[in-house]
Amino acid sequence: MGLFSTKTRTMVVSIDAILKSKGVRGSVAPRQHLQILRSLSRLVQREKMKVTAVIVGEPLNKAPHNKVFDNVRVRYTKSDDKIVGELLKSLSQAGSGGVLVTDDVDLEKKVIRGGKDTLRISTFRKLIDDGNDGGNGQGGGGNRDRNNGGRNNNRRDRGPRPERKKQSRPQQKKPEKIPEQDEISQMIDLVD
Repeated sequence: MGLFSTKTRTMVVSIDAILKSKGVRGSVAPRQHLQILRSLSRLVQREKMKVTAVIVGEPLNKAPHNKVFDNVRVRYTKSDDKIVGELLKSLSQAGSGGVLVTDDVDLEKKVIRGGKDTLRISTFRKLIDDGNDGGNGQGGGGNRDRNNGGRNNNRRDRGPRPERKKQSRPQQKKPEKIPEQDEISQMIDLVD
């Protein structure tokens, strides 16, 4: 499908900013970092782009500093106050195809003045989340079953309906059926 068709883009993004946009606060478990990295990996494969992810904290055993983990380059910084520097350094290394993913308005303005492109975290999250609809081993599927945890919601798959009390409605005169309609009616389930 390809998000950017003119040249290969390298998205530079803070994993911690993505987690914050999802509502995660406080210390982040390594498992959460790895989940986001795997989501980014699926994005890389789907959109045919590159991603450099920056994480605040100690390097993960599975994803060492400045190495590629599941098609995503991973970089680390020791503290929150140094993340801007690491993001800018990564953006510089990405070259002309670099795109900074951020919600920091001042940083965004600075990057744009420098001739680079930016993308908001909220927009980037939509890219990640759209690709994750079927990403839990159930195959693709678009938006299907997003709100019901993967349960199938077809009426026929749930068995017969419990009997309901009839509400009084004005009686309508039913049209007389011709024999051809009766045969069709027997083959399909009609809804009254």
